[in-house]
Amino acid sequence: MKERSMDADLKLIGTLFEELAEPDWASAFLTGVCEATQSPAGALLQVDVASRRQTLPAYVGQGREMAVAFERKHAEGNPWRPTDEASGPPAGSVVVPDDALPLSALRRTAFWSDFLRPMQIDHGCGLIGFRSPEKVVSLTLLRSARRGVYDAEERAWLGRLAPHWVNACRLRNRLVPNERNESDATRALDALSTAAFFFDERGRCARWNAAADSLLIEGDLVRLRGGHLVAAHPGSGALFASTGATTVLRRRDGSVGGHAAAHRLPGHGALGRARAVVFVDSLTAMRPPLLRQALTALHGLTPREAELAERLATGSDLAETAAAMGVSTEGARTRLKVVFGKAGARNQAALVALVRSLYAVLGQNTSDT
Repeated sequence: MKERSMDADLKLIGTLFEELAEPDWASAFLTGVCEATQSPAGALLQVDVASRRQTLPAYVGQGREMAVAFERKHAEGNPWRPTDEASGPPAGSVVVPDDALPLSALRRTAFWSDFLRPMQIDHGCGLIGFRSPEKVVSLTLLRSARRGVYDAEERAWLGRLAPHWVNACRLRNRLVPNERNESDATRALDALSTAAFFFDERGRCARWNAAADSLLIEGDLVRLRGGHLVAAHPGSGALFASTGATTVLRRRDGSVGGHAAAHRLPGHGALGRARAVVFVDSLTAMRPPLLRQALTALHGLTPREAELAERLATGSDLAETAAAMGVSTEGARTRLKVVFGKAGARNQAALVALVRSLYAVLGQNTSDT
C-alpha cells in the first residue's frame, strides 16, 4: 500500500466520530479504508447473533442490489463467517480469510461462483469493531486476485486503526443500542411535507410517501391511472416525461395549484426498485426548509452530507464549504465522494444540477440560503 502520513490517518479516524448518531455514520471511514488498501468494494457488516442474520448498513463499490442479494440469499452460505458468531475473533482483530481458506478452496464454493465472482472478488479482509453476545460489527474489505492477499503491511496499518474503530463502535452502540435500518427511509420520506412518488423501470408507480397519499385523496392535482401518475386536469402534460424539468400543475378552474419535477434515481439505497421520483408540491402546502430532508429521504445522505451538497449548490467552492462546516478541505473531499456514490452523481457538476432541481420543485432557489 502507498505510504500514508500521520495527518492523513488522523483525518480518516476523525470521520468516525463526526456523525456517530447518524444511520450512515461509518461510510466516510469505510470509503477511506477501501481507498488506502486499494479495495474496490467494502461493507460495514452487522450480525444478529441469535438469528445469524447478516446485514450491510453501509457499503461502497457495489449498488444496493448486490447488498440486498447478499443479505437475502448469499450470507448464509458465506464460508468466511465463523461457525459460532458468539465466539469469533475479539473486537480489534484483523481477520484475513485466506489464512484459513485458500483461494483454490474458496473458488469451489457457491458463495464465490454466485456472489464474489460476478464482482471479480477473490480476497477479503475484516476488522472487528464490536462483539457482544447479541451483536457483531465489522468492516469487510474486498478485492481481486490481481491485487492479491492482504499483506503484512496492510494488516499492520489496519491494526493501528483498530483501537479507534473499536472505540467508535462502542460509542455507537451506546448511542443507538437497538438500531434497525429497514424503516429509516420510510420514516424520513413520511416526514417530508412534499409529495414524492417513486417509479420502477417501466414507469409504474411503486410507492409514495404520506404527503403523496394526501394529494391522491384530495384528487385536485394528480391521480394514479393504471399505475401511472397523471395530472388531474388538462394542460399539465406527462409528469415525468422530461427528467429534471419543472411542470406547472393546474386546478380545474385553470389556476396554478402546484408544481411537479422528475428525477432519475441511481438504483441503489433504501428505495429498492425505484428508478425515478416525481416531487409534487402544492402551493397551499407549508414550506419549511425541505432541501436537506429531501436529500436525506431520497439518497440516504446524513444531515452533514446534505449540508455539504446544499452549500456546493449555492456556488461555494469546496474550500469555502469546508471552512463554513468546520472541517478540513480533505475531510470535505472524502465526504463528497460518499455523497457522489449515494446520489448517483459522477462529479460535482452533476451533484449541483441534482440539488438545484430539488430547489426548483420545493419552490426555492439557490439565493434563498
